[in-house]
Amino acid sequence: MTSKTGIGLASAILLILSQAVAAAGLQGHIVDNNGHAVAGAMITVSAPVPGPTALTVFSDGKGQFKFPADDNYGDGSKLAVSIRALGYELDTAHINAADKQALKLTVIARATVNQVASAPASAWLGRAADHEAVSSFVMDCVGCHQVPAPQFRAYADAIADIQGSDRHDISHQGWHALVQYMSLISSEEFARGAEAKSVDVQNVYSVKDAPSVTNFLADHFPGRMDEIHGFNWGAPLAVTSDTVIREYEIPQPNAVREALLLGKPKQLYVADVASNRIFKVDPASGYTSVITIPAETDVGPHSLHRGADGSLWMAPFVSSVVGHYDIASGQWKTWPMKDITGKSTGVHDLSFGAEHTLLTDKDGYIWFSDVTNNAIGYLDPATGKSEIYRAPEPPGRPGNGSMYGLVMTADREHLWFSQLRIGNVGSFNIKTRKFEQSFMLPTNAGPRRLGISADGILYVPLYGRGQLVEYDTKAYKLIGQYDLPDTASAPYATVWDPLRKVVWVTTTNADVLYRFDPRDKSIAALPLPRMGALIRTLDVDPDTGVLVTSYGNIVQQVHGPRMALMIDPGDHVIGQGKGK
Repeated sequence: MTSKTGIGLASAILLILSQAVAAAGLQGHIVDNNGHAVAGAMITVSAPVPGPTALTVFSDGKGQFKFPADDNYGDGSKLAVSIRALGYELDTAHINAADKQALKLTVIARATVNQVASAPASAWLGRAADHEAVSSFVMDCVGCHQVPAPQFRAYADAIADIQGSDRHDISHQGWHALVQYMSLISSEEFARGAEAKSVDVQNVYSVKDAPSVTNFLADHFPGRMDEIHGFNWGAPLAVTSDTVIREYEIPQPNAVREALLLGKPKQLYVADVASNRIFKVDPASGYTSVITIPAETDVGPHSLHRGADGSLWMAPFVSSVVGHYDIASGQWKTWPMKDITGKSTGVHDLSFGAEHTLLTDKDGYIWFSDVTNNAIGYLDPATGKSEIYRAPEPPGRPGNGSMYGLVMTADREHLWFSQLRIGNVGSFNIKTRKFEQSFMLPTNAGPRRLGISADGILYVPLYGRGQLVEYDTKAYKLIGQYDLPDTASAPYATVWDPLRKVVWVTTTNADVLYRFDPRDKSIAALPLPRMGALIRTLDVDPDTGVLVTSYGNIVQQVHGPRMALMIDPGDHVIGQGKGK
């Protein structure tokens, strides 16, 4: 199976990736209807020519922008232009092809008070002043989709149009029906696969407290949702005039999950949790092929990990199968994950370190978080032997903590984990097989995917509370707990960037990446061009320094973009990695 999409690659990355066809460059400026420059706007072009589906750049303080000179824009006649800028909508876009050196793009943006076409889903949660209530709502309702997504808002409009005098009762009944529907969808998804039928569907994504969620919706979204005002990114932008975002659309149907760059020349590998497929995308040409995981049951590739040798490791979504794919030979090896007692495991994360590359312990064992059994376990890839260690019940918290994120320290002697549902973060001693240190957070904190620096500083995203925790794993000391610019952003993962010495924080509800600098504790925002840009985890390619991620979904029914992304932040780090 193959498909063809989009445009090309930046010159720095081309030193490592396939060479794109050079053509006339594309540059221009964006102004409002009064001729004033619009700064910090995202300008996106797409066209049916080889390469990415779409390229996005940012305008500078003078409203000027430029696209990579090495991409092919043809004569400009087939380019589709769109923008995303808070408080603006696209009015007109005109390309002047008279200059043979570069196409000239003039964009006129129309100022608007209503930000419905540009603000992220999280902006609407600003209507609720109670942070604790918002945190609990995010934990229950932002998992496989954004809230309030466009289809959610359309549903609110439909409720508002129902005739009747008791508006609160009408709203309550309408939202109650939606909560029931979402719980059904979640239960159906988690029941996929023969092994997955034993999974507790209340464990991770189902609506835990349906009455409270229904009341929250009825109280805070009682009418039409076709206007939103006053949202801003809340932080300086982590972009320059050289920032480039490349998006690659994945053939549907799919439920895209995670992405990595692997191989020589570099190829994008993109997981599809709705099938046993991994998509392989050539960044230079845009051609897509399918790699099928050999398994007799549904696997649903979920977490992708880079092996130390450049191979691909896969953890599943709906079954107990871990897979390894050798890029050079195209061969798979899979392990049915049952521990020594014969119990199936729910593998979530495989053990990795500061470079986001799979790490084994000193015996060559791969460690994993087991979300089904609230445990940590190991796989011996040489023998297939696996064993799990259930986490103890923290005082005052329920036993089912949903073991989620997992990282390994540089000495390969300790694991640090997060327990999603009970707000616990702790360590496990690989040598003694004992759970050791632990620090408790509020139950609506929701710690998810962890990052760790080479010197042992742990970074924890608090999904429910919209915060970032910085913790010293050597001194067992909390360094800081920081509000993100948007506390309704639902931060899913933290990733240590060994090239830039910063932390990237992904968000699932705010269409933005945050960059945290540990040196001065500053936070900057890198907005994304798509509405519904649900970002789970991210990888910093060690060879190029490019950021790799995807607009991740769990179920096919969820609306939203189905794309893998390559991001050059424009900080001139691209090309400074191991492959320079």
